[in-house]
Amino acid sequence: MRTMVGRLLFSICVLVSITGCWDHKVMQDISYISALGIDYVDDQFVVYTQVMDFSTVGKMEGAKGEPNLWVNKGAGSSFALAFNDLYNSSQQRTFVGHNMTVVFTDKALQKDLVQTMDTFERYTEARYTPLLYTTLEPIGDLFSLKSIFPSTPLITLLHAPEGNYKQHSMIRPIKMLEFAALYRERSASISIPTLAIDKKKWKKGESKLPVMTQNGAIFIHLGKKPRWMSKDDLLGMRWLEEKTARTPLTLNDNKGHIKALLPCEDPKVKISSEIASNGEPVYNILIKVRATVNQLNVKMTIDQLRSEARASIESEIRSTFAAGQKNNVDVYHLEENMFRKRYEDWKKLTTGQDFPMSKVTLGDIKVDVAISDAGKKKLK
Repeated sequence: MRTMVGRLLFSICVLVSITGCWDHKVMQDISYISALGIDYVDDQFVVYTQVMDFSTVGKMEGAKGEPNLWVNKGAGSSFALAFNDLYNSSQQRTFVGHNMTVVFTDKALQKDLVQTMDTFERYTEARYTPLLYTTLEPIGDLFSLKSIFPSTPLITLLHAPEGNYKQHSMIRPIKMLEFAALYRERSASISIPTLAIDKKKWKKGESKLPVMTQNGAIFIHLGKKPRWMSKDDLLGMRWLEEKTARTPLTLNDNKGHIKALLPCEDPKVKISSEIASNGEPVYNILIKVRATVNQLNVKMTIDQLRSEARASIESEIRSTFAAGQKNNVDVYHLEENMFRKRYEDWKKLTTGQDFPMSKVTLGDIKVDVAISDAGKKKLK
C-alpha cells in the first residue's frame, strides 16, 4: 500500500514539474503585421502597417466573404518613434516577425536611410526575409487593396511576386537581405521595384477593381539622390539579369505592327570591361538566350527571326543604358563589375570623385538567340 501511495505521489510530482504551454498566445489575440510602409511627410516619418486576419489566409475550396484587412498609421520625428506611435492605437499585441514586405516612398528613401535601416536591424523581431518595394502612391491606399480572390489575401504582388516573375520577368524582386548587404557599398547600384495602383484593367461585375502593378524602379546609390525610372525605360535590364525566367520579346515592322512574339528564357550573361586609350571605361557584353515562337504574323525563316531578335535585344540594352546615363543611374551595375574584377582601375577612376558614369560607353554587344521551339508549325 505504501509503495502504491509513493508511486502516486511521485507521478503527481513529475506531472506538475513537466513544462507546459504557460505562455501560450492565441492567434486571435495578436495583430500580425503582413506589410510595413515608410513615408516622410511634413518633416515627420509616417509608418503604415497592414494587419491581416490570418484565419482568412488558408486556401479553402468554397471560401466566401472578403478578407479581413486593416491599415494602421503612426508618425514621429524618427522611424523608431513613428513605429512606437503605432502602439498608441493598437488594440492588442503587435507582432512584426511575420512581416512579408517593406515599402518605402521616394521621400522616405531620401531621409536618414542609414538611421532607418539601423533601427530596423536592431529590432529583435524584425527579419531580413521581407520583400522590398518602393512606391510613388499613398501607402495607405496601396495597403488597402484586396487580392482578386478573397480566400488567398496574401497572393498579391505585394506579398508574393515570384509566380508572376517566373511567367513574365521584367524587374526582379529584391529582399531586405540583399539591400542590407549592399546599400552601404560605394560601388553598388541597387534597383528596387516600384508598386503602383492600376485602376483600369480589372473589373468585378460592373465596378472597376484596382490592383497592384509594377511601373518601374527606384535606384539607390550611396551618396546619390534616389532616381526613379519607368518600366518602359528599363526593358534592357531583363537581358542582363540571369534570374530572368521568361520574358516576351516583340518583333515589329517599320509601322509598329507585330511580326512575331518570342518568349525568351534564362539569359546567360558575361560582362567584360577595359580602359580605353582616353582613360574612359568601356564594357563589352555577351548574352546567350533561348527563345520559342508564340506568334508569327508574317512569313519569316529561323535565320531572320534570330537576326531580328538579336538586333531588338541589343537595341533595348543600349536604349536602357542611355536612359540610365541621362538620369546618372548605373542601371546595369557596371561600376560594381569593375570594382570586383578590375579593382585597381576602379580605384584610379574614383579617387577624389564619383565613378564617371557619364563617360562610360558600351562596346560590343553580342547576342546569341537559340530558337528551340516553333510550336506546331515548323519553320525553315
